[in-house]
Amino acid sequence: MKKINFFLLLLFCSTLLTLSNCTAQEKSILPKSGIDQGQLATDFTLNDLSGKKVTLTSFKNKKTVILSFWATWCPYCVREVPKLKELHSKFSNRGLEIISINIAANDPISRVTAFKKDQKIPYPVLYDKDQAVSRIYAVSGIPVTLIIDPNGLIIFRGYGLPEDAEQYFDKNLDSKK
Repeated sequence: MKKINFFLLLLFCSTLLTLSNCTAQEKSILPKSGIDQGQLATDFTLNDLSGKKVTLTSFKNKKTVILSFWATWCPYCVREVPKLKELHSKFSNRGLEIISINIAANDPISRVTAFKKDQKIPYPVLYDKDQAVSRIYAVSGIPVTLIIDPNGLIIFRGYGLPEDAEQYFDKNLDSKK
């Protein structure tokens, strides 16, 4: 009798374990929040150059976002501005938002404001005064670019824009014109 009870208990436990394993595999696993491709972008709030607060999650479920970390003294960053302006011109009415984040290292806000005006930058420029967001996103060299889909998933992270950025946006943004 003890052997039968032990066998039934073992059978019950193995069945329970198998069933719990099946249901765990059926659940879709969401990406964790973070800073790398394949992760959900970590939310932040920064002020733009006029003092208005901008939060990353305000674009979730609405727009594809390019985050561009940069500084006025960085020649590679300055070279990206015309391409970012071109992308903004072509795709902002189709669901692309460009958010430029000045890392504020050796870059006073007055210089950043003058740069935005001189370059006629049409997209928001945020000022990361204490480099908090730059640290969150592990920005160690610039320019750093992230492309975040409308669901908040980071689909690209790299130094500068990807070569095929325009083709990506042309294929994947709304066809509204």
